[in-house]
Amino acid sequence: MRTFNAFMCGLAGACAIGLGAGFGNAAHAGVLVASGDEWTLSDYAYDAVYKAGTEAFVKDLVTTFGGSNYLLLTGNGNVPLGQLGQLTAQLTGLGKTVATSATFDLATASAYDAVFHFGQGFSAPQFAALGAYMDGGGNAYVSLGSGWYGTAAGEAAAWNPFFADYGLVAGGTWFSAPGFVNVTVTSGPPGATNLIWGYGQSIDRLPDGPGVSYLRGSFAGGPTDIGLVGSSQALGVVAGVPEPATWALLIMGFGAAGAMLRRRDRVAFG
Repeated sequence: MRTFNAFMCGLAGACAIGLGAGFGNAAHAGVLVASGDEWTLSDYAYDAVYKAGTEAFVKDLVTTFGGSNYLLLTGNGNVPLGQLGQLTAQLTGLGKTVATSATFDLATASAYDAVFHFGQGFSAPQFAALGAYMDGGGNAYVSLGSGWYGTAAGEAAAWNPFFADYGLVAGGTWFSAPGFVNVTVTSGPPGATNLIWGYGQSIDRLPDGPGVSYLRGSFAGGPTDIGLVGSSQALGVVAGVPEPATWALLIMGFGAAGAMLRRRDRVAFG
């Protein structure tokens, strides 16, 4: 089980302040990796033409996230548990213990070093829980392009307030062609020369933010050298390991933040 720093002075107040100002400040203990397409780590991504690139990408994620216990979220019916067998096998082969959950909340995530998200919609309290999880030292891989919010612009609007705190931004259009296409990686981890792409959207760094345009690619017929995967730090760098602490304070603080959200009557997605 992952252990954490006793973070933030007066956690309930800190969580509430973070929610009111774009999910917290720029310093986070965990690493965020955001992909513009939810199929990038699906079983289709392990087909022969994409396999080497996918495996190189996953190895870099594992190097960055570290730890031993990983959680895969299966709440998006387009990328269900049955589409995550190859990823699970690779993670297991790399020494990770893999569990799955159809839902996401802070109490569930707290047992894991990294959470992998595959396009499912999040409510406002779930975005807050993800931020609190990462502030406590958790790492997250999230992916868009699912159409959960109706359009690419709707999905970007839902995620960009969260991404902005990590120096990233999602584009508001899907590309390139419907169906799966082969993207040539123009910059990325060693060995990841190409990846699968299933009508996703761009993820890039904000010009003045801390984010990194981690993986970029070009498509036959365009677009070219576009941001596909962004991260809150360079990947392949081992994330810091927090000292042992208690999750009780974190969960209590999140409960207070949740109460504030309800009072503000924010509209929940998904």
